[in-house]
Amino acid sequence: MTPDLQDNSVMKTNTLSFSTVDVFTRERFSGNPVAVIHDARDLDPSQMQAIAREFGYSETTFILPPRDAGSIAQVRIFTPHAEVPFAGHPNIGTVFVMAHEDTAARGPLPDVAVLDELGGPVRIWPLREAQQFIGAQIEAPQPLQTVGEVDPNVIARCLGLDLADIVSDKFPPCVASVGLPFAFAELRNLDALAAIETDAAAFRGAAQTGPETVDGFAVCAFVVTQQTGSTTAIRSRVFSPLGHPPEDPATGSASGALAALLSCAQDQDTGLFTITQGVEMGRRSEIDVEINGQDRQPRIRGHCVMVSRGTMSV
Repeated sequence: MTPDLQDNSVMKTNTLSFSTVDVFTRERFSGNPVAVIHDARDLDPSQMQAIAREFGYSETTFILPPRDAGSIAQVRIFTPHAEVPFAGHPNIGTVFVMAHEDTAARGPLPDVAVLDELGGPVRIWPLREAQQFIGAQIEAPQPLQTVGEVDPNVIARCLGLDLADIVSDKFPPCVASVGLPFAFAELRNLDALAAIETDAAAFRGAAQTGPETVDGFAVCAFVVTQQTGSTTAIRSRVFSPLGHPPEDPATGSASGALAALLSCAQDQDTGLFTITQGVEMGRRSEIDVEINGQDRQPRIRGHCVMVSRGTMSV
């Protein structure tokens, strides 16, 4: 007997357009990649999660129609494992894609706009150079929030360093957030930053004892390399071996919180922080963070490069 295949012989599919972008860089195949789904209105959260796993980037974003007149779009952000309320480089990459790919659907981007996200409204400023879109600046959805201090011994074990490598010249190790929480730890020099070898078991232990961060326990290790007036140069690395990726080449949300923490430590309401990340991974990233005001709600700025455009079926 031949089975009835009338309903199953041809699977119905929807075709989605996407772009991939390298963020916090002017050079293709540097910075941090993000995949952007142009129109996700027909997707449910499980499909979004599956697409994020398929791309395998640290984040994939999904553009949906705005839920209110005050925003130009709703944006949802997924890692390969979970949805997150806010992230820096996915927002900047998404705005860059909207400027280049979605003008016909939404009209030209205004000079200042708002994205509607789980973590709160995110203000954006598209960046132009010679009449071309080159990136974006975003304002973190929350002012700085400090959650609690972290034992330097815990940081040392997680990063495979000696306790002497962990210093508190600017502030002691702590957990802080401007929309997504990370642990922050100052290291004594660039040699210590380069020598990090993470210990996943130590990260699991830290996640169990708290305070909790994104991915259970994630650490932003940094070194202040230069201070010139109100400009601070920083080298950083961000690790989350319990999540994805184990090391991130550019982390806008962590960079924003780090700049806010340093501005508090320096007792400055204004300042520019230039953060270089991803060097050890071969994906150098340049992140600019501006602090302007007593609430220290950072503005995170970066360039972008378009890498690919395509379609997928779901």
